[in-house]
Amino acid sequence: MSDRHAGDGHVTDEYVTDEYLTDQYVLSPESPDNTVPLRIIPQPRHERAGHTDSGASEPGHRRRQSEQRRSGMGPGVTMLPPALVTLGLGAYHLATTQVREDESATWWATHLSWTDLGRLLDNTDVVLAPYYVLMHLWVSLVGSSPASLRLPSLLAMAATAGLLALLGRRMFDAPTGLAAGMVFAVLPVTTRYATDARPYALSALAVVIAALLLYRALDHQGADRWGGYAFGMLLTGLFHPVAATVVVAYLVLTMTNQRQRLGAWFAVTLVPVAPLLAVLILARGQNHQDPQSGTGIESLLHLPQDLLGSSHAAAAVGALAVLGLLLSRKTGLTLLVWAVLPPLALFGLRPYVNLFTPSYFVFTVPAVALLAGAGLCGLAKALPGQAQRVPTRQVAAGLLGAAAVAAVSVPAFLPLRTDVQAGRPDFRSAAVYLRGQQKTDDGIVYGGDQAPLMRALAYQLRDVPSRPRAVYVTVSPQQDGTYTGRPCSAPVVCTEGVQRIWLVTTADTADPYAGMTKAEAEYLQTHYAVADAREFAGELRVALLRRVPAKAGA
Repeated sequence: MSDRHAGDGHVTDEYVTDEYLTDQYVLSPESPDNTVPLRIIPQPRHERAGHTDSGASEPGHRRRQSEQRRSGMGPGVTMLPPALVTLGLGAYHLATTQVREDESATWWATHLSWTDLGRLLDNTDVVLAPYYVLMHLWVSLVGSSPASLRLPSLLAMAATAGLLALLGRRMFDAPTGLAAGMVFAVLPVTTRYATDARPYALSALAVVIAALLLYRALDHQGADRWGGYAFGMLLTGLFHPVAATVVVAYLVLTMTNQRQRLGAWFAVTLVPVAPLLAVLILARGQNHQDPQSGTGIESLLHLPQDLLGSSHAAAAVGALAVLGLLLSRKTGLTLLVWAVLPPLALFGLRPYVNLFTPSYFVFTVPAVALLAGAGLCGLAKALPGQAQRVPTRQVAAGLLGAAAVAAVSVPAFLPLRTDVQAGRPDFRSAAVYLRGQQKTDDGIVYGGDQAPLMRALAYQLRDVPSRPRAVYVTVSPQQDGTYTGRPCSAPVVCTEGVQRIWLVTTADTADPYAGMTKAEAEYLQTHYAVADAREFAGELRVALLRRVPAKAGA
């Protein structure tokens, strides 16, 4: 310590002036004049908790720095492997699998004009407005090929895997974060929704980002850190309202980490509530796509395997998650609420609103992966051995566990790579057949669940200059603000002069005319006859109807 620091009234790296002393401390003869070692001065609470002048105030800051030195794993090393694995698994055959019925709704919204998109959102799916607006801008830049439609989801899921590893690093340690990210990356559900042009990957990303930003706010005393958490929470609800139920897990996280800051958390959490409630109010009375699962207790019992992709993956990850819950204590409680509460809450609300479908709960999978990573690394840490080798054992256990999960999940990955997935209609082949057989002035009608049929076939025929006219639609879907348009009230007028009509329907119903009005079905059955029909995978049926010549004197 040089003399120029003595008595200047400022705190130095090692000494502090006597204006900070209390009467319980005395000057040491060996110390410079008017100074004592800084390490013996009682520090304010925020400094004892690990705060620095730069603003870093997390209670475990020094512990994590020490852990990083021992494991040699910085943020980049922790997050890059899960992100790259997710990106690689999702990119394989990204452009070859057919666009699904739900994905065709995304394409439909993106190819509308802004005015027509406004009409659509005024009638249906207003809760997905932010996603549709984002995709509208994206498609206007890169096009609407299958790969282009799915690329935002792929990038979002890869980012989720990487940021999940950072979240695990913050909640536990770097090896646990890496293990959780790798488990998440190799799950079939991750690849499934990384290759799905729907908002579920983006909602999972928003949930993980909001959790990280909440930790950032809790780790600093300044109020300026809460804005990021509020924005992340807003994005979580806007990308999919069901994901906003994770707010209860954020409450538990705050209570178990910094209970004294609950007031700040409540105040900030109320900020995104108003716009989310406004969206939900607008959504009341709208027509929405039906959930893809049942409403009985069996749908709840089958949710783990339906969500994670297979019963084997669910069993493996579930066992690791239970182990992680037992080993992680308070942190595990937050993750348990994150993973379990949203499905249970939505299941209980079925009598009032049926939103219970596996795809809506993709945002809970990161919590399951974090528990699994905690189980793997916690077990490795508990094994006897030298302390300096614990991080190495944890990393090895995490990678071996992720490899085991990937191995048992292989059968679930194979259907994701096929052009026509099990149970899905082969719209691409049907469109090829229709293009080869259609003639000028042909008409087309749809039976069964008309909206997904019309959207999916319209996507496959999007580049055909002259498509069959939907004869039973008097007002186009674009002008009507729907997916199906306004139905015809006078079939004899709507089909005037049309000699051939293509009937596209799903063969899982005994009545190919189901979904039509009584007048539409009766007119087709009376004035047209089936001239040809072709069956396609997924119980898709395309039939050619020819007008029956009118009887003499009729």
